[in-house]
Amino acid sequence: MSKLIFFDINGTIIERDSRTDLPYFDAANELLYVDNAMKNINNAARSDMDVFREILLNHNIEYNKALWNEFLTIYEKKLKEYSKTDIWRPNKNIISFLNKLEKTDHKLALITGELKIGSKYKLEKIDVWKHFETGGFGEDNISRYGIAEVALKKATSLYGNSFDEIYVIGDTILDITTARHINAKIISITTGANTKKELEKYNPDMIINNFNKIKRLFLKN
Repeated sequence: MSKLIFFDINGTIIERDSRTDLPYFDAANELLYVDNAMKNINNAARSDMDVFREILLNHNIEYNKALWNEFLTIYEKKLKEYSKTDIWRPNKNIISFLNKLEKTDHKLALITGELKIGSKYKLEKIDVWKHFETGGFGEDNISRYGIAEVALKKATSLYGNSFDEIYVIGDTILDITTARHINAKIISITTGANTKKELEKYNPDMIINNFNKIKRLFLKN
């Protein structure tokens, strides 16, 4: 049976640590001429636009399109700079898992709060962007649920109904509730923002600590 599999990025495809989002953090600091624009802000699983608006709110600045566009220009500059470093590294077993999925009938897509440009830079760095023809991104909607709805519409438009089941693979509690919002099964991975104990409280369909654990589910061999 063919499955539609949505992947999150940070903490799922990309190994997550304090450096993962440095381009975004640095861009916000440069835009606002501050040292720590992200102070007291949790950006896990949220859209980049949602986080940006909270940054502005914390600095008593009203959002406007010109300011957002200025941020995007700085952000792309930072992405280019950091693409020459090792801040984006693949999660354990993800490269081989995606390479094998590519040879199956399964359909792959993304659900991420990342802007598409950030997603592209990160995933090109570890050579997996090529596996994802479509997805929902941070510019598609300010909420994770809205992003997931757009991602599903895009995938259905691209692939038709040539899949029997829908899965979401992600590392956060919000990935769990998002999967249920689009009537998908959820595979939680314990390599990101939430611990196994925290994830278990929301009863995901599966909990894994690396992608080898789900080979049998998606791969014939």
